[in-house]
Amino acid sequence: MGIYRNAEPIRAAVTELRASRHEVKIHLGAMGDVPPGMQADTGADHLVAGKFQNLNVLVQDLPEVDWLVIIDDDVVLPHGFLDLAIEVCERLDLALAQPAQTRFSNANWAVAKRRLLSIARTTRFVEIGPVTLVRADAAKLLLPFPADLRWGWGLDFQWARLMEDAGLTMGVIDAAAVVHASRKVASTYSWDAAQEEGREFLRGVDHLPNDVAKGRGLRTYRVLPRRRSVVALAGEPERTARST
Repeated sequence: MGIYRNAEPIRAAVTELRASRHEVKIHLGAMGDVPPGMQADTGADHLVAGKFQNLNVLVQDLPEVDWLVIIDDDVVLPHGFLDLAIEVCERLDLALAQPAQTRFSNANWAVAKRRLLSIARTTRFVEIGPVTLVRADAAKLLLPFPADLRWGWGLDFQWARLMEDAGLTMGVIDAAAVVHASRKVASTYSWDAAQEEGREFLRGVDHLPNDVAKGRGLRTYRVLPRRRSVVALAGEPERTARST
């Protein structure tokens, strides 16, 4: 699921996601006209609100999925991204996760920057973008998004509180790092306005402090634990995860 201004980067991301072994459903929203070849994947067009307000339009008819992947329109995914990311999430029991960002990407927080010699890290914080993986149980906590939050700044600190209170694990996946460098953060809107909106939002909700986004994380995994065995119900095949 994602909102796009420029179709080409997100078209490439969609191609990469569809190349995975998972059943992938694409559910996009356009901020202008829908370009040729994108009609089947675009559920709404000429969206004029903020990112998460626009995402709420798509959430209204979101199909039932095991994983929700929220993606910005200016990110480059590595080859094999989805299979690797979900495998790491399932082995570490991550209910909310993000890929790390490469060294030259525009990462807002230290915890989101890729760490060498690390496959993944458990954390107390996951960013609202540029790519976020949300397991079905976490989606029930986090969706729909706050209707009056246009840019989403501060939302990830509320997420951190909700996830911690629910006893669900979060993490950053270094082995699936993405490139997020085509435009600077807040290049399409006002930095000051987004910051003020975020401060006002956080004054009204329970949240964790921003220190949770500044460190390396809680635990670093250089080797993943073995996958937990999956036992199918009698007469049914083992299930392949569905994602959107």
